[in-house]
Amino acid sequence: MSGAGMPPPTPDELTRQVLAQLPGQLGDVLRPAPSDNQLVATRVTDHDWLAEQIRLRAGIWNIDDQHVLATLWWYSASAVLLNPSLASLALTGHSLSPRLEDLVLHHTPSSRFRGSHSTAVLDGGIDHLAAELRASLATAIGAVAAFTKGRPAPLWAIATDAIAGRLLWAGQATGRVEHATALAAGLVARIGPPLPRPRYADVEVGHNRSHRLVHRASCCLLYRVPSETMCTDCPRRAAVDRALGLSTAAPPLRHGERGP
Repeated sequence: MSGAGMPPPTPDELTRQVLAQLPGQLGDVLRPAPSDNQLVATRVTDHDWLAEQIRLRAGIWNIDDQHVLATLWWYSASAVLLNPSLASLALTGHSLSPRLEDLVLHHTPSSRFRGSHSTAVLDGGIDHLAAELRASLATAIGAVAAFTKGRPAPLWAIATDAIAGRLLWAGQATGRVEHATALAAGLVARIGPPLPRPRYADVEVGHNRSHRLVHRASCCLLYRVPSETMCTDCPRRAAVDRALGLSTAAPPLRHGERGP
């Protein structure tokens, strides 16, 4: 945090502060590789561009169901859109901007995302961040829902899980899980409905050791892809099966071993 009267950090300075705290190669999600296409995130609202991404995903997943493909696409895209602002909030107390016009996506020709970075810093604290996140999510979700002609509520649920997951990732990477995950509830409450509240589950991974996981509110529809099955923590599972899946989903990990 800057001292009283000190100017906020620049986007590059704030990004460097975040990267300095991330071990190993975890910071790669915030810095583009030379081979990446760098796209301003407003592209997600371009119907023709989105249609091409879904077409490319059809080749990856070997399915032509546009609703399933768009949902899977949003499952990955939502985390990428959120990562710079949430990682900076959790690790520095300042927030990189989540406005679509300020976000740059690190994109591959296959339609996959490697990460993203932001070109602006927000002032006004967590309330300002919540307002900007709500605007960005509403715009992106509106574009995806218009493409699929489906309900936006499941896409908002995916966004909640992305918020919970990105903050958990930052906390696990730096050994500050309690701090990072506590931010999720306050931030989602400030963003407001239709986001469901974020939830976590702590599972035992050894003697007097536990590992925190996102207790998902959303389904990515992966089970509708040929040769794929329902995720172990999918909310569509029966409660007993889901509890068993959560209990076996967390092997012993070192801080930061599981990246995005």
